Amino acid sequence: MKLETNLFNTQDKEKQMHLYTGKEVIAHAVAVDRHLGFKYIKSHEAKAGEKANFSLLIHSLKDPKTSVVGPITEQDYATADKIVDYFEGLVFKAMQRELSEYEKKITDLIKAEDINLKGRDDRLPIVGSVPNVYRNNTKHDVWADEERSLRKTSEYEGELKTRSTFNGVVKMSRYMNRTNSLLVALLTENGNIVKFFYDLYRTKDGFDPKNALSEGKLVVIEGFVKGHDISKYSKCKETFINRVNVITEDK
Repeated sequence: MKLETNLFNTQDKEKQMHLYTGKEVIAHAVAVDRHLGFKYIKSHEAKAGEKANFSLLIHSLKDPKTSVVGPITEQDYATADKIVDYFEGLVFKAMQRELSEYEKKITDLIKAEDINLKGRDDRLPIVGSVPNVYRNNTKHDVWADEERSLRKTSEYEGELKTRSTFNGVVKMSRYMNRTNSLLVALLTENGNIVKFFYDLYRTKDGFDPKNALSEGKLVVIEGFVKGHDISKYSKCKETFINRVNVITEDK
């Protein structure tokens, strides 16, 4: 009987060692993100000598003492709290729009109290991307607020069905995985909004579109004016262009 009790105690302790709350898992994901220089490396895209966020996350959770990530800092926990607050806030947004499957998994995970690393929890593989998604989303939220503030001043640019040149600053540059392209919002020198997709398959030697069209960069671009429309989100006048060429970029 005593042997059985000891066996159950041992199994229970082993199980507890691999149980985490959602907030704890996110704190470890934040530490991994910090260790990698605030970037996200997918498992199938990791180069030789690189470790993906997910791999480092699991190691950090299972054996933090030997993990290259090191101890979880107070700042890591503080950032994790902000991430939790952000995703909890999406629950209220669900009243206005349906949450994506990704958002549903994360909002469910942050409430969890018993995430078992030994089980097959389908939420774990995406946790490594959470700090990067949070960082990008909050930047885009800032632009969304600025965009709404331009509702009364933004005007259309260029003549429809002609090529025009646009000077301005990149305010949003979002990678679209499904089409391998960038969705870019440009605020022109005239204070108007121009948007376009830039196909990443069009890369040429010596040109890095992700860098050239990154947020905050000053650029001169040329494109075919495809449409003039009013955004259903910001209610701003927007100009849509395609067949875009970057003429000059801010180094």
